[in-house]
Amino acid sequence: MTRRGAAIAGVVTLLCGCTYYNTLYNARRLYDEAERARLAGLDSLAEARYEDVVRKTADAYRAKPSGEGADQILFLLGRARLRTGDLRAARLALEESARITTDSTLRAEILVYRGLTLSRLGDEAGALASVNEALPRGLTGAALAEGHLLRARLLLEGAQGGDGWGELDRAVAADPGMRVNAEIERLGQSIRYGDRERARSSLAMLLTDGSAAQRLDTIRGLVDAAAARWSQTAAAGLLACADSTRWGQPARGRIRLERARLLHSAGDTAAASDVAWGVAGGRGAAGAEARLLLASWRLGLSRDLGAAAAVRPILLPAGTDPRVGELLGALDDLDRYAGIGFDEPLGWFAAAEVARDRLHAPVLARGLFLAYADTDPRDAWAPKALLAAIEVSESVDDRAWLQGRLEAYADSPYVLAARGGSAAGFEALEQELQVQLGEIRSR
Repeated sequence: MTRRGAAIAGVVTLLCGCTYYNTLYNARRLYDEAERARLAGLDSLAEARYEDVVRKTADAYRAKPSGEGADQILFLLGRARLRTGDLRAARLALEESARITTDSTLRAEILVYRGLTLSRLGDEAGALASVNEALPRGLTGAALAEGHLLRARLLLEGAQGGDGWGELDRAVAADPGMRVNAEIERLGQSIRYGDRERARSSLAMLLTDGSAAQRLDTIRGLVDAAAARWSQTAAAGLLACADSTRWGQPARGRIRLERARLLHSAGDTAAASDVAWGVAGGRGAAGAEARLLLASWRLGLSRDLGAAAAVRPILLPAGTDPRVGELLGALDDLDRYAGIGFDEPLGWFAAAEVARDRLHAPVLARGLFLAYADTDPRDAWAPKALLAAIEVSESVDDRAWLQGRLEAYADSPYVLAARGGSAAGFEALEQELQVQLGEIRSR
């Protein structure tokens, strides 16, 4: 090769090396962005960034699989695939990275993420062996914290609780940014172990950490698990400090409403209403959600049109919210169809369907279906109205009484179809009913 050729070859080699490390730098930056988004609960953004990392690192590795820095490229590729759930590909990339690297610190980090991958693949023994090998090797920062967090989960799920709780503390000590993840793990494991005091303490810590608000849905899911483990009353008690949480207003309102729902389910309707009204006084989505919740409780008990109309003042202050607008529209339709019913009884049927399907007011819907059925017991659609009343009735005795009334319609296509028999004329009746209801709704 001439000197000129050698020089050109050297430049090309240098440029290839620069391109490789530039790819590595950009991929690391994208991975860090993805991690911040993931921890902030921005799942869509995190997913997009992880996919960017996969694309860049996979392309770089295919172009130069034996290049300097290939171990780090594969390490990034493996972690990104782990985060996106491509677990088998993640394992292959991580194990190849471990095979070719000569960097002992990088190998220790690889072992942590290999352990995370094996855990998600269901190989808990392999995961524990991998992380146990990694942790004594001088890890720092996020990798060390991830390792302790993984070992905590594996130990606790293996009923070795004492060591597991300590591992959670060590994860936070290694990286304070892991505090929320560690407390969420502690909360979940506390519920699993039936340790109510530990769960209360963990949830209180989460509510005092503003960044935990970004994990609201996960925390609400765990509170629901606590309700299933103990009771709605106990779960509501865990959220007793929700009124003083340091979360921002929208998330604070939503967690307070979670407590209101639990109190209501437990039968403490007065306390539930007090909590919900406290949120309803605020602005934004949480305030509207509180008004919708209060309205739903009222509608669920409404026995007549006047009781349903009394929901309007609750909703109107949040009328610009689309969900509130839909409910107000349903109330308008209810009044309009019921008004038609005084002259054309089928209006009661249309109003009953609104009460059942759009207002979720079963008691009111039952009354309206019966009002239609009682107008003309000989009407072909009277048995359909009775069947609909049975579906929304919550009382065993009431359902039995309504079933008794159906005996007078034993030959009705609706009753025959409901009992699994042949029902000649059923489709024609249904088509005619929809035509007539459509005429009422179009007025």
